[in-house]
Amino acid sequence: MAATHYSPQPYAPGIEDPVTYEEASALLARTGHKASAGTVARWVAQANAAEESILVVRVGRKDYVSYTAVLELHRDRTAVKLRVSSNWP
Repeated sequence: MAATHYSPQPYAPGIEDPVTYEEASALLARTGHKASAGTVARWVAQANAAEESILVVRVGRKDYVSYTAVLELHRDRTAVKLRVSSNWP
């Protein structure tokens, strides 16, 4: 009997590290500065509106984006949030 290869990573052409918005949200929750899936989707949409061109690939009913791009957006948003808080040195 032949074994078939199953890859949990979907085929998302042009994205080396694809994640869904839900997966990105779950991974960001571990950082201490969580963001919902809707917030991550809004960040990507705002970045694309500002001509940063973050590739979004739809596979079935799910949208996939680069986790690296999401991390960079998260870094920028978190830094802004910390700067305006009273905890910033």
